[in-house]
Amino acid sequence: MTIFATSGAGKSYFVKLEAIRSLMVGIETIVIDPESEYKTIAEAVGGEYISFSYNSTAKINPFDLSQIREEGENQLGLKILSLHSLMKVIMGAITPTQEALLDRALIITYKAKGITMDPDTQGKEPPLMEDLYKTLIGMEVPDALDLAARIEKFVKGSFVGIFDQQTNINITNPFTVFSVKDLQDALRPIAMFIILDYIWTRVKKDLKKRILIVDEAWHMMRYPDTAQFLWSVVKRARKYYLGLTTITQDVEDFLGQDIGKVPREKRDFFWLPTSEKEFSLPDLTTHQSELLPRITKTNL
Repeated sequence: MTIFATSGAGKSYFVKLEAIRSLMVGIETIVIDPESEYKTIAEAVGGEYISFSYNSTAKINPFDLSQIREEGENQLGLKILSLHSLMKVIMGAITPTQEALLDRALIITYKAKGITMDPDTQGKEPPLMEDLYKTLIGMEVPDALDLAARIEKFVKGSFVGIFDQQTNINITNPFTVFSVKDLQDALRPIAMFIILDYIWTRVKKDLKKRILIVDEAWHMMRYPDTAQFLWSVVKRARKYYLGLTTITQDVEDFLGQDIGKVPREKRDFFWLPTSEKEFSLPDLTTHQSELLPRITKTNL
């Protein structure tokens, strides 16, 4: 479900109501919360509120492997693809030569920890971002040194300690909120990517009915690689019993990306109250087109 609504239109109230109703019928609820909107409700229902910040004890290692064995897929290969996307968000634009160097460096970094494409090796402790940094430095070529310089602040600079430690959390509560409010705006899409990757791994590893709420999803839509990762989760969520709700204030955040072109059979509902902008929603079903003009807050 995708919700577009201007500030004050009631989208947070609507989604919180959805979350509580889901929890009441035994559906695990997970929220990615950039603005600490869900802290009160988490406390009220006895949920877990995990805040990511410079001083937070909660850590997620983006190099974690899922240790899931699926036919036709190799988890190390999938993780390296995911890390390519994450590193592009962290590093910015890179050349094809640098992308090839990054790929080689990631493989070397995992191999140094004894982890290869052999699934039997993938249960070992994963590397950290600092290990990738050292690998890039050790390549001793200008392009690799440039890549190392771009992640240096995360391993020994102003952002040290946020994304370069082993994971120490485990979702066990039926209502879990991940907050990134205390992070700088530039770090939020990075943190949301890492959190979403962590959640997605858990979803695939332990099948059960869940809903995932991504509030202020525009943070992820700002970058093609984070938007594409969110889109990949949207496409596969139903297979793993996951319902996904994304929320944003501006419809243009989504319609400019592939996630705004979700096939009709995967797109359940759009709620558009009090919007004064003109825009088009492509490929609505006949039923959706007929229903949309009649929707008001009293219908919800």
